[in-house]
Amino acid sequence: MFSSITRRKPCLQRFRFFSQAILTPADYKKNEKNPLKKFIVDKIRTSGPITVAEYMKTVVSAPSVGYYGQFSERQQVFGASGDFITAPELTQLFGEMIGVWVFHELANTGHRGKWQLVELGPGRGQLMRDILESLDKFQDRDVSVHLVETSDALIQEQERTLCVDNSTQPKDTPYVRKNKSRTGADVFWYKSIDEIPEGFTVFVGNEFLDALPIHQFQRGNDDLWREIYVNIDSTGDLCLMQSKSENLHTKGLLPETIRDDKNRKTWECSPEAGTVVNQIAERIVSSGGFGLLVDYGHDGSRNTHSFRAYSKHKQVSPVSDPGRVDLTADVDFGYLKSLVSDRTVVYGPTSQREFLLQLGIEHRLRRLLKTCSDRQKQENLIKSYNMLMGDMGEKFKAMALFPKTLTSILEARGGAVGFVTAESKTKAKEASQKASQDDKK
Repeated sequence: MFSSITRRKPCLQRFRFFSQAILTPADYKKNEKNPLKKFIVDKIRTSGPITVAEYMKTVVSAPSVGYYGQFSERQQVFGASGDFITAPELTQLFGEMIGVWVFHELANTGHRGKWQLVELGPGRGQLMRDILESLDKFQDRDVSVHLVETSDALIQEQERTLCVDNSTQPKDTPYVRKNKSRTGADVFWYKSIDEIPEGFTVFVGNEFLDALPIHQFQRGNDDLWREIYVNIDSTGDLCLMQSKSENLHTKGLLPETIRDDKNRKTWECSPEAGTVVNQIAERIVSSGGFGLLVDYGHDGSRNTHSFRAYSKHKQVSPVSDPGRVDLTADVDFGYLKSLVSDRTVVYGPTSQREFLLQLGIEHRLRRLLKTCSDRQKQENLIKSYNMLMGDMGEKFKAMALFPKTLTSILEARGGAVGFVTAESKTKAKEASQKASQDDKK
């Protein structure tokens, strides 16, 4: 999730593995103000420290008391009144450009007929609404929308954003809700990717991967890798600690390339993010399609931990108030790319700024400013554009996946739009000239 403040590493306390604090009744009373924190403290008290991954999964997805489970009109998560703001919430320009990208790449695949548009973690539904409005301008009537969302409260909010009427929850179907969008497209909601039917599918995910659980590791002076755990300190508060020695995760998740790089002191890994990217790859290879992922992240070169939290747009300790602050970690696009490059053509990660510039976002901004006579709205458009393309534009990265069957088509174009480089342009031009000369012979 985005915040304009500088990222800081959380304070790391050095406890021995499975060390336990003696808690007083006063400590438990303090935690009763936050039932989820009390649950986590009791769990650690009973069975020992938990991984950062387990902590994140519990805090983000716990029913009723988890971060997204508490979403309501009163308890906002997104926007100025929430803890963070996403690009679609910031300006319509972002969603419109994603819609243009989807339609452009769809046309270049040569696909005709019905197709599925899947969004992972749709937030309040703003991005999908802007995408559908863009597709409607292209008069696309073959699309059906499939949203993957685990929060029932957010599903209701998405339905309010995308549809005119409320729906009833169906029984004995793979989807948990179905409705019709304002543009006339069928909209389905699912709890997982696996439940989405087969078919030509375009995947979109914006600020989805960064909320998935991560494992954190740190190399010691003895060259051993230790995992970071969540424990309780002597005051009854949650804290971070290192494991006593290597464990199952350090031995099973750390790649040899990381171990062999003596300059590498830290590493983060999200197996769940890897699973999602693999699921996307399998779908587009077997049934056709492509995917676009945009998130706070890096190409794999980051050498510091990124696990952090935000409350009301300010950075706070990730273990300070579980369930009531936004947890996030940078996405390692280099790691994700390595998992699927054997089956797919992967573009990026490239900066969000470069991606949007290639899509023509500047031209769209100028057009909107010309058609808007309200001075305040014009100033807001410019302000949001500058935020989108400024700090956010550099820190957010975009990555696209296509099945390898489209390799020749993509190379002839110099790559997917948004990911075209000077080198790929030159190669495409040389290939075109060679093909022309061969035809003359």
